[in-house]
Amino acid sequence: MQNALIAQIPMYTNKFLYVHFMPYISIVIPLYNAQSHISRFVNCLQRQSLYDFEALFIDDASTDDSAAIVEGIASSDTRFKLLKHSTNLGAGAARNNGIRAAKGETLCFADPDDLLPENSLELRYKAYKQHNAIVRACHVEHAGDGSILYHEFRPPRFPEICKPSEAAHQFGTNPFVCAHWTWLFPTRMLQRLGIYNEENMRTAEDITFLIHLFFHISRVTWIPDVVYHWVKRDESLSNRFYTVQHYLDYLRCVELFYEKAKGNKKIVLGDSLFNDYLSCYIPHVLKQAIQNKSTETDLRTVIARALDINSRYDVLGRYERPIRQSPMQYVGFFRLWHALQDPSSSFLERLVNGQNIISKFSQMAVDVRNG
Repeated sequence: MQNALIAQIPMYTNKFLYVHFMPYISIVIPLYNAQSHISRFVNCLQRQSLYDFEALFIDDASTDDSAAIVEGIASSDTRFKLLKHSTNLGAGAARNNGIRAAKGETLCFADPDDLLPENSLELRYKAYKQHNAIVRACHVEHAGDGSILYHEFRPPRFPEICKPSEAAHQFGTNPFVCAHWTWLFPTRMLQRLGIYNEENMRTAEDITFLIHLFFHISRVTWIPDVVYHWVKRDESLSNRFYTVQHYLDYLRCVELFYEKAKGNKKIVLGDSLFNDYLSCYIPHVLKQAIQNKSTETDLRTVIARALDINSRYDVLGRYERPIRQSPMQYVGFFRLWHALQDPSSSFLERLVNGQNIISKFSQMAVDVRNG
């Protein structure tokens, strides 16, 4: 099998270099009870057109045979390595230990229940070497049955090379702090700066990693290629209903970014992320409440936390005029502002009323476009 793989090595790769020097890429893979997916995932790694990588599996105290399966694979393919946690610490801690242990020139992340196209590593590494820049690429989200839920594309007119803290004024903050498994980073940069995931969060810890990195990036290139297939299975954490803590973790990301944005005199970029998150997670928790998955207390807790952030940075005070004049311009801020202004006794009613207004404006915009 190794001879067959070596024959597929691109011209810039060399098995001898792999043996004696650092691999081109370290792939950091948190592992927890993924035995049913590992063989398929490993197969997609072994089919990569770039041969010279190390795959670091960090077993987070799995209770199934995940670790044993990886150990068996590592015994015949030395590119695969296994690290073990004696207790379950979460994906953030697993990724952090992978970062610390990585020996590759560059580093990327993957989850064992997802898939990478065969040229995923090669495309990113070539772009990294060509542009001397951190690489961002695109992904596709799939349902468990394989159907496509979302196909990400590079934003139109995106510059070949940019600095996120400058480009985010035009393209928004969120694209630079999401989809962490589509990126490729210089390993030594992460290790030198101590850029890690938050370990006291069980959701959005990967977002905090990118937030910690955001203002340190001077050069990033966004390639249009799909390098990752995110499979959203019904049993996966990211596809289950959200607890209150899920929403609070996402708002913690906003708070963390605001802290860094304020220090870098880029507070407006914090506003961009806050508006986007409110646009996403207020409708999400409202939908759960309508489905009786979230309670009135949950709604109050989430809105109260968002209002805490608002009070700290006087967001609604700075945006109230455009919110009143054009609710769809800052729809996330409008949702929060309306929840504060609506006299209804329950937050469920307030959020429903706000949603009705947004739906009305959305329909008006459709009518205008259709003439």
